[in-house]
Amino acid sequence: MATDTPNFPAPVLIGYFAKRRTARVEWLAAPEVREICSVSACIAEAPDGWIDRWAHNDLWVFDTPERARDVVEAAQRQHFDVFAYRLVPLLFRDGRIEPYALPAVAPSATSEAFESLGFDAVSRSTGTSFECSPLSCCNLAGERGANQWCLFDTLDQAAAAAADWSRGGAEPGPYVVVEVLRQRAADGTERPSGVAP
Repeated sequence: MATDTPNFPAPVLIGYFAKRRTARVEWLAAPEVREICSVSACIAEAPDGWIDRWAHNDLWVFDTPERARDVVEAAQRQHFDVFAYRLVPLLFRDGRIEPYALPAVAPSATSEAFESLGFDAVSRSTGTSFECSPLSCCNLAGERGANQWCLFDTLDQAAAAAADWSRGGAEPGPYVVVEVLRQRAADGTERPSGVAP
């Protein structure tokens, strides 16, 4: 998915993460949303006990799709998708934009099996794992114009939201912007939204 603002640095691949396939929740005031693919694990859940495996990198994601999938219990893997995350190396704090020095990570390159779904603005106040994605966590998808995956279509939209939310009105900041890519099914078909095959 193309970005529409050349002034922002290009998103940097930071790694992979498995999330439970999650259909739109009934209370979300955004009928165009079909599925929650937010970076936050508040609604689209992370695998149980993933932190305890201590297989993640310094950005708290995994260096390969295989490692991301391996932390999911074998009996549950059919209910999870693997995502790739590309982080824009900027921090949105109190409405200001600051450089964000990323720790040295070396994830494997994404393959053609990964498709960009959009961009998320997500809080990261502790410097460890991602926290809240207000599009889903704070029911702001309708107000902000989320796409069918509960993400922004463009980096511009996500950056504007990150700057606004870092000043208040959503979960406490600071915020980062992350491009979200999902690994297609092995046969290349689209899975039903939020439904395990």
